[in-house]
Amino acid sequence: MSTFGLKFRIDCLYFVTFRKPTSTSLILTYVIPPYTTIRGLISNALGLPRDDLRVQDWFKIGIKPLKFEKNREMAKILKLKGTGMKYERTFPSSPMFKNFLIEPSYEVYLVGSEKKIKETYLALLNPKRPLYLGSSDDLIDLKIWEPVKIEEVETNEVWSVAEGVHEGCIVEKVPYKFVKVGKTFDVKYKT
Repeated sequence: MSTFGLKFRIDCLYFVTFRKPTSTSLILTYVIPPYTTIRGLISNALGLPRDDLRVQDWFKIGIKPLKFEKNREMAKILKLKGTGMKYERTFPSSPMFKNFLIEPSYEVYLVGSEKKIKETYLALLNPKRPLYLGSSDDLIDLKIWEPVKIEEVETNEVWSVAEGVHEGCIVEKVPYKFVKVGKTFDVKYKT
């Protein structure tokens, strides 16, 4: 079986947050889109239903950060009481800090079977739904290269996300994959 690769560049148009789910009054962001987010982007392009996880097993994914700048803002959050069906004059509120990235760019590399790579390539060229990263307001621009046949090689340098802890790197524990547990989902992480 031949192994194929697909490269595409993601340019986020404005601000984006890849929310770390570990806090409530401080919204932290990953500096790269989690693997689960990249798979969600592909699933969206293919028009798959929300909880359809089949794309998780199609590829190995490489992510190369090209540009990102972190910033932080403070917002006053108004919390809705009840169902929101009747008018309330006052709302409980609290300050919330939110980290976000300003116009980040990434190159994403997919490795998989020729059939799945070509199916994904065509879907990214002509997506079934609008493509975004982070929240649905965070639209993106894509530049997509043609799929190519690839082979494994060895190198002394890596300009991409690499598993493990290495000298001079940023260490992030990033969501990698969803695992269905009964009627809910659990998350598998990679560092």
